[in-house]
Amino acid sequence: MVIGIGNEFRRDDGIGPAVADAIRRLDEDVDVRTVSDDPAALLDAWDGTELAVIVDATAGEGAVAGRLRRWAPDQAPPAAVSSHALDLTAVHALGRVLGRTPQRLVVFTVDAADVGHGVGLTPAVAAAVPQVVSAIVAEIEHHRGQGRGRVGLPALDVPT
Repeated sequence: MVIGIGNEFRRDDGIGPAVADAIRRLDEDVDVRTVSDDPAALLDAWDGTELAVIVDATAGEGAVAGRLRRWAPDQAPPAAVSSHALDLTAVHALGRVLGRTPQRLVVFTVDAADVGHGVGLTPAVAAAVPQVVSAIVAEIEHHRGQGRGRVGLPALDVPT
């Protein structure tokens, strides 16, 4: 499953839906969804899946527009935060308490330049879309090929 978090009418916050649409076109066997910043919708979407890959925009101190990062719950929490006040570490912790988590979770974030009102990604974030899609495809292929996750791999931090 691939879940794109965001709002396409808030500029770079639309990275999640943009990547989700690209994955949907590439692989019809992958369950692809988009959600806003509602924790309950995220819990419903990933509940009971083998692999959930999330894509979200991030903002905060040290953000570099278009930078791609990879995070999994077995790693230290990311420094940058969701661009819309959704704390994925807290949602995952809540899901664990409720017994509503995927077997494996991988989060890809892209640092946003602009999350104001408007449509269309900024150039730096738009340029990151192919990288994110490739990274997600690699996660899915690895999962399908080995049936298990990439436990222990370092966080991905690729400036664009």
